[in-house]
Amino acid sequence: MKELTERTNLRGLSGLFLQHTNNCTRLCHLVFHCQASETQAGMQTTVQLVLWLLGASMVFSDPDMVEEKGTEEPIPCSKGCTCLLDDYSLELNMYCSTRNLTHIPADMPASTRSLWLDGNLFTSLPAATFRELTNLEFLNLQSGQLMTLDTQAFKGLRALAHLHLERNRIRVLPATIFQNTPNVASLSLHNNQLSRIEERLFAGLSHVWLLNLGWNSITVLPETVFHDQQGLRELILAGNRIAYLQPQLFQNLAELKELDLTGNHLKVIKANVFTKLTKLQKLYLAQNQIVTVVPRAFVGMKSLRWLDLTKNKLTSLHDDSFLGLHSLHVLRLSNNSISGIRPRTFRDLQYLEELRLSYNKIRALGERIFEGLSHLEVLELENNQVQEAQVGSFTGLPHVAVINLSGSCFNSLPDQMFKGLSKLHSLHLDRGCLTKVTTQAFSGLSGLRRLFLQHNNISVVEYQSFVDLVGLLGLDLSFNKLKVLTTDTFSGLKNLEYLLLSNNECQQFLPNVTKQFLPRLRYLDLRANALASMVPDFSEGLEKLLLSGNQWNCDCSIVPLRNYSLKNPQIIPRRVETHAEGEEPDFTITIYNNITCISPPPVASQDLRDVDNEHFQSCDNP
Repeated sequence: MKELTERTNLRGLSGLFLQHTNNCTRLCHLVFHCQASETQAGMQTTVQLVLWLLGASMVFSDPDMVEEKGTEEPIPCSKGCTCLLDDYSLELNMYCSTRNLTHIPADMPASTRSLWLDGNLFTSLPAATFRELTNLEFLNLQSGQLMTLDTQAFKGLRALAHLHLERNRIRVLPATIFQNTPNVASLSLHNNQLSRIEERLFAGLSHVWLLNLGWNSITVLPETVFHDQQGLRELILAGNRIAYLQPQLFQNLAELKELDLTGNHLKVIKANVFTKLTKLQKLYLAQNQIVTVVPRAFVGMKSLRWLDLTKNKLTSLHDDSFLGLHSLHVLRLSNNSISGIRPRTFRDLQYLEELRLSYNKIRALGERIFEGLSHLEVLELENNQVQEAQVGSFTGLPHVAVINLSGSCFNSLPDQMFKGLSKLHSLHLDRGCLTKVTTQAFSGLSGLRRLFLQHNNISVVEYQSFVDLVGLLGLDLSFNKLKVLTTDTFSGLKNLEYLLLSNNECQQFLPNVTKQFLPRLRYLDLRANALASMVPDFSEGLEKLLLSGNQWNCDCSIVPLRNYSLKNPQIIPRRVETHAEGEEPDFTITIYNNITCISPPPVASQDLRDVDNEHFQSCDNP
């Protein structure tokens, strides 16, 4: 609070500092010039003298100047608008946003640097509309009703650097409309109704670094339309109807860093179209109709780090499709129709960190298909219905941390399928066809932290299947067909903290040995099983135990559970707020953690914790 007060006081004094800047500057120059040969102690004295004089100058300021400041005339402004002078830059900003203006205001101050006319109702810009605003640097005309612009609409705006014309109803732009704005640096034309771009529309705009033409109806771009934009850094063409890219279209854009062609009608990515884009870092080609990426299509793009080909119609990948992309970090190929991967497809992508191949038609994973991806960390193969894999399918991935095989259809996993993946910490095998977990399925995965096996048909977990998973923290086996859980099932899971077993058919849960085999367990979900009784044997670290939806027999055998639940209501709460599966983190649902008695009849339908003590009077340990 003190800091905020001091900052406010300083801001209030800034005007006084500005008044005395010239005097103090001359004073400081004089004093330091005279004392140039002083010792360090003498210099400190001099500095103190200057600061004292500066403070005195502020305290004993000229009353005439204060009076003059109090009677300062208001800034002239167009009717219906607001004009403000920036305290620091002393630049004039004029705000006319959303005023229902049907015409451009008259008598705009000639010194205006920024002009906001967005969200109004005028439909046209006549010639020389802004001719007096020779100092204007920023012009915002977005989100209005603009339809027609005169060829000379921007006459006089030679200082203009930023022009916003997005979200209007512009269908056509005159070929020479930007000849009067040679210094424009950013030009936004997205979300209009443009269907055609004149070949010389951007001629002379050599200072542009951002050009946004997205979300129009453009079908063809003239081959030389961008030839004067040698300094362009970001080009957005997304959301149009472009079906073809001319070989020379991007030849002069040597400085381009980002190119967005998402949501067009491209069918083929040919060679040499992107050859000159040696500094391009991000290329977005998602949501087109691409059926083929020809060999060597991206040769020359030595700086490319991000390539997105999501939601196209690719059925296969050529051996040389990604040749030369040595700097690529992210490759997204999800939502295509790719049916297989050749062993050498990704051989040049040694620095790739993320590879997404989800929602394709890959049924088999051959040997060494990912070899060469020595820096890969995330591999997404979700919803491919993979049925076959080899022991060497994941060879060559020493740094992979996440593998997502959700939606695959393995009946069982090949032994040592994940051999050599020492850095793997999350493995997704949920929503598949698994019927059992074999002894060698996860051998060698000592670094694995999370294993997802929910929504399968698993009825058998073989002897010591998880014995190598000494670092595992979370195991999800919910929505399977498990009936019997033994000590061997969880052998080796000394560090397990989260165990989800809901919606199975379990009739008992590790009687009397839970503390021994799962000493660090914090969260246990046993909802919707066939448990009739339970003897709690948990470590002191247990935080939550969910038990609703079971077949509780509330006779004497359940007394230990009753006592535990009454003693630890924070561990077995009556309701729990949690996140719904697959929902956003801020979406919560309430789980009612009932322990409902099924029998005997006198207490049926009652919660165990509400059953009267008299019911258990005949038990040995009431």
